[in-house]
Formats: sequence, C-alpha cells, structure tokens
Amino acid sequence: MAEQTLDRPSQAENDTGTVPRGTVRENASEVTPAQDERDKGTAVNSTISNQSVGWGEEGDAGEFDYIPVSPWAPIALCMGLLGLTGFIGYFGLYVAFFGIFVGIGGLMQIRAAGGLAKGSLMATFGLVLSICSFGLGSAKMYYNFQHEVPEGYLRVNFPKDVAEKEFVYIGGHRKLHPDVASIVGKQVYLKGFMWATQSTEGLSQFILLKDNGECCFGGKPKAHDYIVVKLPELKSPDDRPELSKRASGMSVIAKNSKRTADGEESENDYQLVTRAYIGMVAVAGVLEADLRAGEDAKPDDFEYAPVYRMNDAQLVEEAWTRF
Repeated sequence: MAEQTLDRPSQAENDTGTVPRGTVRENASEVTPAQDERDKGTAVNSTISNQSVGWGEEGDAGEFDYIPVSPWAPIALCMGLLGLTGFIGYFGLYVAFFGIFVGIGGLMQIRAAGGLAKGSLMATFGLVLSICSFGLGSAKMYYNFQHEVPEGYLRVNFPKDVAEKEFVYIGGHRKLHPDVASIVGKQVYLKGFMWATQSTEGLSQFILLKDNGECCFGGKPKAHDYIVVKLPELKSPDDRPELSKRASGMSVIAKNSKRTADGEESENDYQLVTRAYIGMVAVAGVLEADLRAGEDAKPDDFEYAPVYRMNDAQLVEEAWTRF
C-alpha cells in the first residue's frame, strides 16, 4: 500500500506534464524577474529611440524652413503693373523702361542668393509686363502720332511754332513772326489746354492755352500764348462737319429761336458744341490773326488782347498723344 501511494504523485505529475521544482525543461529558457525588467526597459528605450529618429527626419524638418522673398521681386512686379499706363501716356513708358532693368536686376539678385531668397516667379512676371508695356505702348503711341493729324491739315506745335516766336515790332507796330505768318490762313492741327471754365458740356467757344500753367494755376496769358477757338453755327444737324464726327465729345444742339424784324427765323438755328477736357486737347481749323487787336487799349492790355483765333473749328478732341 505504501508503494502505491508513493507512485501516484509521480504518475500525476507525468500525466499533467508538470515540471518538478528544480528541473529545467528542454528547449525552454529560464526568465528571471530581473531579466524580464531588463527586457521591458530595452523595448521602451527602443520605442523612444524610434520616435526620436522619426522627429529628426529631414522631410519633417524642412516644413519649418523659412526662405524670405527678395524685396526686388515685389518692386519689379509693381514697376510692371505701373508700366501698363504706357498704353495711355508717355510717363508709363518711362516707368516700363526702368522696370525692365529692375526686373533683370531682381532676377540676378535672387539667383545670386543661392536659394536663400525666393521670388523669381514674381520678378519674371514683372519683367514680362515691363517689356510688353514698353514695346507695345511705344508702337501704339507711334501709330497714334502718325495718324492723329487729319488729311489736309498741317501739324503745328503750338508752344514752339507759335508761342515762342512771339511778335515782331517794327516802328512801334506789331507784326507776326515770319514763321508764324507762313501758317496763318492755313488748316492746322495743334494741341493745348482749355482755359478753366465752370461749364463742362455744350461749349461753343473756349480759349486754348499753350500749356496748363495759366490754365490750372491762374495767371494772365499774353496774346501769343493763347488762341480763341469758336465752333461753327449750323443751319441743320446735317451740316455738321464730317471731321467733327470722329470726336465723341462733340455734338449739335438747337439754339434758341431768333426772329428778324420781319418775323422770320434766322438762318442758323443749330450750334456745334463740345465738352470740356482737363487734359491736353487737339483742335483743327483755320488759324487766323488780328494784329490790330487791342491797339486802342492801354499798353498793359495791349499785350494780352486776343490776336490768334480759330473760327469755325472742325475738330475738338482729347489729344491722342501728349507731344
């Protein structure tokens, strides 16, 4: 009985596969609490190490790099945009011309920075605008200058060909300068500035000045510095001069009905009129001169009496070019 009792524990241990205390099963490694703690620490350190490597990757760090825009880029762009005014005036052509050099200089500065500055696309766009504005604007202005003078009319530079010539005095009598006398009585096309007036529409006559000095800043122009321009009266709207139709600011209005002593209406019941312009104005018509104007006035008034006139002006329009 005793022998059977001793064999049962061994048999039970063999049946359940329990390893007796103090024995080591084959192909199994012994893990101690200290070794387990070391393994856990190694795993944690490995995870932290992997995370630190991820934060230090080059791709992630590049998102925080800052490359400044070169100041030449927006300057070149602004010069290019301002140069677009070259299509309406010569001042814009000057801006576009200098904008070309600014754009080229800006691109050279950006490339010389070696990647430490950006804005090449902006500078290139400004450069292209400046080149196009200067080239196309110059071509447009040249075309306008060649085609602005109506056929049959003589181009006259009012400041140089008339005003600067002044008058010639012989024996105390006022005479026209020979160069000016040669164009009086001819159909001329010249430019100037309207005398400041309160009316902006329906002008049948006005004073044309050689420049905008007296026009805008006051003053009393001398007789050789201005021309009295008068538009023609018409019998009917159909009598409007063909040349006046090219000016959008000119129109025909009906005059107040006037009757003669016999009760008949006057012949001219319509008037060709124009609107006022702030900028340079071009007029076309026959230039006339009255040298006797102001002869009976005081010496001071004599210098300012209207000598030059343009009666029945055919055209009044905003000048196509400013020279």
